[in-house]
Amino acid sequence: MLLTLHIVKIESGDYRGHVMEGTQHLGNYDAASIKEAIMLAAENPLPDLTGFHIWYEHVCAGTTLLSDMRTDPDEIAQRLVSLHSVVRGLIGG
Repeated sequence: MLLTLHIVKIESGDYRGHVMEGTQHLGNYDAASIKEAIMLAAENPLPDLTGFHIWYEHVCAGTTLLSDMRTDPDEIAQRLVSLHSVVRGLIGG
């Protein structure tokens, strides 16, 4: 099973990760960083969960396996921030 993790920045050092299955909101994680939101989601105890579609604001890192979320959340977070910066620059925001 794949779920969606949508991370939003509330303010600097305050992030919220929303876990979704389709349009159904399953819960959320409050975190101090994007990396922490990824790590918290990776602790999900659902036995048939294999990974997440990970979003930060309006950009997506793609489908990510739980094993990668557990072993390299920093790289995933950096990829999301980099992609977010590029897209924001392209749209002039």
